[in-house]
Amino acid sequence: MTRSNNYKPFMAYLDPKDYLRLKKFAKDTKSSMSNVMREAISQRMAPTNPYVTAFNDGIETCVYAVNNMQAAQMRFPSGKSFAELIEEELLKERIKEVQHEENSGSGA
Repeated sequence: MTRSNNYKPFMAYLDPKDYLRLKKFAKDTKSSMSNVMREAISQRMAPTNPYVTAFNDGIETCVYAVNNMQAAQMRFPSGKSFAELIEEELLKERIKEVQHEENSGSGA
């Protein structure tokens, strides 16, 4: 693999198990570990990421299901229902989606 002067060095720390998984994946796909990392970063930061969208849709489906369960309507002394408490926790698990402006004008 040839190095490009267009790349900037970046260091990341991985859990030993993730490091081994990355190393094996790169070998199995005949790619470099750096290239796999670049692809992953690019995919995660893409304006439309099917994984993120599907994950968040799954969270929304769970919230809907919990809110429609009769048993989850039980209220606690705080005044909140079981469904509301579960909903709060589920929504914390959402993955933040990247918002891109089409004509940001930043030039960077």
